Amino acid sequence: MSYIAIRRDALEEIISARLLQSTEFPDGLELAKAIQSRQPGKISTRIRMMSTKNGLFVYSNRPEETKFVIFDAGQCEGFGPGDSLSVTLNYIQKSLRFATKYWQGIVLSPNEGISRDGARGIVFPFPISQQTEIRLVIDLSPDGERLSKRGKAGRYLLVFRAAENAKNGTEEPTLGEFRRFLDDLDDVEATLNSAQPEVSNVGIPALSSTTLSEIDGKVDPHQAYETWLHLLTSDQADFVTSELASPKRVDGPAGSGKTVSLSLSAIHTMIAAEKNDADCQAIFITHSEASRRSIETMLISMGGERFMSRDPIQRWLRVMTLQGYCAEILRTEISATELVDPDAFDAKQLQTMYVEEALKKVSSELPSFERFMSPAFRAYLEEEEESLKISMLQHEISVVIKGRSKENFDIYKRIPPLSTGLPISKDGDKGFVWRVYEFYRHQLEAGAQFDTDDVVLTALSQLTTPIWRRRRVRFGFDAVFVDETHLFNMNELSVFHHLTKSDVRFPIAFAVDRTQAIGDRGWVNDIDVSVLVPHGQDIQASKTALRSIFRSSPDIVNLAFTITSSGANLFTNFEDPLLKAHSNMSFEEEKKAETPSYREYATDDAMINSAFSLADEMRSSMGTSRGEIAIIAFTEELFAGLQREAASNGKPVELLKQRNDHEIAKRAKTAGRFVLSLPDYVGGLEFDGVILVGVDEGRVPPTFLSQRAESKAYMSYSAHNRLYVAISRARYRVVMMGTKERGASPLLGAAFASKALLKST
Repeated sequence: MSYIAIRRDALEEIISARLLQSTEFPDGLELAKAIQSRQPGKISTRIRMMSTKNGLFVYSNRPEETKFVIFDAGQCEGFGPGDSLSVTLNYIQKSLRFATKYWQGIVLSPNEGISRDGARGIVFPFPISQQTEIRLVIDLSPDGERLSKRGKAGRYLLVFRAAENAKNGTEEPTLGEFRRFLDDLDDVEATLNSAQPEVSNVGIPALSSTTLSEIDGKVDPHQAYETWLHLLTSDQADFVTSELASPKRVDGPAGSGKTVSLSLSAIHTMIAAEKNDADCQAIFITHSEASRRSIETMLISMGGERFMSRDPIQRWLRVMTLQGYCAEILRTEISATELVDPDAFDAKQLQTMYVEEALKKVSSELPSFERFMSPAFRAYLEEEEESLKISMLQHEISVVIKGRSKENFDIYKRIPPLSTGLPISKDGDKGFVWRVYEFYRHQLEAGAQFDTDDVVLTALSQLTTPIWRRRRVRFGFDAVFVDETHLFNMNELSVFHHLTKSDVRFPIAFAVDRTQAIGDRGWVNDIDVSVLVPHGQDIQASKTALRSIFRSSPDIVNLAFTITSSGANLFTNFEDPLLKAHSNMSFEEEKKAETPSYREYATDDAMINSAFSLADEMRSSMGTSRGEIAIIAFTEELFAGLQREAASNGKPVELLKQRNDHEIAKRAKTAGRFVLSLPDYVGGLEFDGVILVGVDEGRVPPTFLSQRAESKAYMSYSAHNRLYVAISRARYRVVMMGTKERGASPLLGAAFASKALLKST
């Protein structure tokens, strides 16, 4: 039996220092080890420790502090040598945060409370995703009568229970360990009050020593490589600094630092080659032109500028879109004007328009196909909403006809249909789809254009020739980095393993968050490293899962989890990255946060009008700029309505119409304008607060468009992804809006039930 006593000055350091929020950081790990062993550890220059025969004192440099939080390790589970270090640190952090709120009279979080008699504090230390009833019970006035006589009442909080079967604050603690603490305190008080922190050059004092008032919750990604190395978790650091000898994957929820980790890994690879005076040709591949510009800026700020020009040629890091690289391979066969669009993302939007036109033309031939079609496919064509048919047909053309069938009808007939695609079962069904494809191809030929899949597949054919196999040693890459892998289809992913210099060794690093693949139905299973190498290759691959979320508050993480988990059982290809994730915010950052809420309005016009007043209210209460607030509309009609409202009433807005467009986001902050967008385009960005407009029944998902089971599943899946992406953009606050006549979206049911989302009048 023993105790851990943390004085209030050290408490403030522990809950505010970013590196002490998780055992994924070395400092946090060292703190947890010291707590478990009751032996002093070197944490930072401001935190000191002293062991006694009965326990451990943790204190800082304010001798006048007299308040303590005491953990009775004999009555509490989670503080022994055999317990999980991450659980130990979590219990410490949650208890100390409750203590500072209690002492300062701050409103408690939903996972904190006080018993009816006011004698006990109760804290649920785990997020909703952990699905546990474990609670911490805190005596708010231990041995109160005795201490009142000594004039020491109100100085101490005793954490005496940490268990799943803990009652709702009705237990009585035993006070033996607490009284031993009081006896020891009398003996060591002089030492505690006279000792000053040692000054040390070890570590990073700027982070571990920051006071509450100086904490800035936003970590700017545009920092030097050496600075970033001190900010990484252990998992991130392992991924960044490990040798890229075989495929390695980094995955995790939004805000966990995947893109930063991948960028740092690229810089580390180039620096390692520079130190060894070795050649290194590397390529960093992104999905869209906006992403390419953003990554390029980030790499330059990390110190990669010297590697991004061809002087010297021996070490060169290129940043390109996949379409741009493939077009370069084909530069003698295709010009930029022949592309549907130079930007891959915009190109896919135009492809949708071409498919729509092709479907209109082929619909007149439907009677000649009907008697050869399956009843299910015929009913689908007759009953389904046009926009949904177009989306499914576009995917069939891209992945199956072009990617798997090589545009050969006989091959197409033999290929089994996708389990998550069109309800195709007979040759007549495929015959109709093939006619749509022919009209689609005719439009490309008439405009002398090539779509993204044409470019990628033609480039792929060049990369599989004997000429390239002989030349890849000279023109291939020593390292390949792929961001947002979840946005590439199978055709595109098939290119990457051909880019390496070796055909037996594949130094490919890639980042993925399957949950952000908005509406994509190309994957039946989880994206794995095996798709990036030839079949039959025996490779050693690694996977790094990032759990700490640095962007979002705990309440926002909980909301995102309830949204994703409520749809996960419907889809075989849905991976929930939030299952074991946790927020890694300091206490000062959490003070800006609020529990996400849902608000209802009488009409769409009232909702649109209120979106801007709510954005102003959110900006003012957080003391942030307009550019840190995003208004995200969940339909094109609402997006247009918000634009009209902004124009007619002089509301300052910046329109975001490309995914991961950091230039627009930066311009909004500089000019003091709100960001107005759709959920499809906000991926890769972050804001202090987001307002989601139109998250109500019939719109999320848009079930009024279709009664078909296939499309309902698709729309529900897509809606879960869009909500996840939109919610996870926020650091501190999320407000959803809907109309009373529609009612809240059915996707929010689990969030309301778990109180991860509150209804606000």
